[in-house]
Amino acid sequence: TMLTKTLILSSTYPTELTPPGSLNSHHRYRRQITISLHVASLLTSLVAISLFAAAIPRWNANFFHNSGPNQGDWTDGFSLGPLSFAFLYHASVLIYDQVQQRRRQTPALPSLSRRSLIVHTAVTVLILTIMVPALFIAGYGSLFRFWRPAVRTQSGILVCNMLNVFARECEPVLYAVGSLQIGAIVCGTFLWVLHFMLLLLSLRDMRRQRLVKQLQKEKLAQYDSASERSVRVSSSRGQRSS
Repeated sequence: TMLTKTLILSSTYPTELTPPGSLNSHHRYRRQITISLHVASLLTSLVAISLFAAAIPRWNANFFHNSGPNQGDWTDGFSLGPLSFAFLYHASVLIYDQVQQRRRQTPALPSLSRRSLIVHTAVTVLILTIMVPALFIAGYGSLFRFWRPAVRTQSGILVCNMLNVFARECEPVLYAVGSLQIGAIVCGTFLWVLHFMLLLLSLRDMRRQRLVKQLQKEKLAQYDSASERSVRVSSSRGQRSS
């Protein structure tokens, strides 16, 4: 049986099912896509965190919430948790990938083992799940929802009264903070899309890994049955010659 297992080489697998350790163009292309998505997600999460962090103090200095756990800008602050977690996740993945490259001197992905694939998939699903309510709350408590065009008098004069309390000319801070919130929510939404793409790649890698193991078992069974037949044939020939 040990001799038959040595016959299963990388070349016996189809190109799309080549074991992860083999250095082929298909594997390098998948690695480049995955690393590019992690880099894009890292930068996007950093920009979203920066925009929310810039909006929160200006919001707290000029406005307050009349509902919720406190009067501060908790709706934007709630989004900082998932975004920070995503930032740390992508940073750790990229750092670990660089460490593995230097150790192995190969472009192998650190997420190709079954345990790593499960961890990456679980983390991606977690980020996708918690970002949905975070972005919804940030959008619900944002200031750009109150933007209104200025209402002028018949003579064309702009008066900052109750009609123009939400106009840009009368409340510029409302638009400055709202613009930061729009940028942060857009970046957060784009980050969610990037994570969904990473989830699809992880699920594809898990399926690919299952197919490779299944094919390996089938190859082992074929070689084992072939060796058993050869042993039977040789034994029957020996009996006839005797």
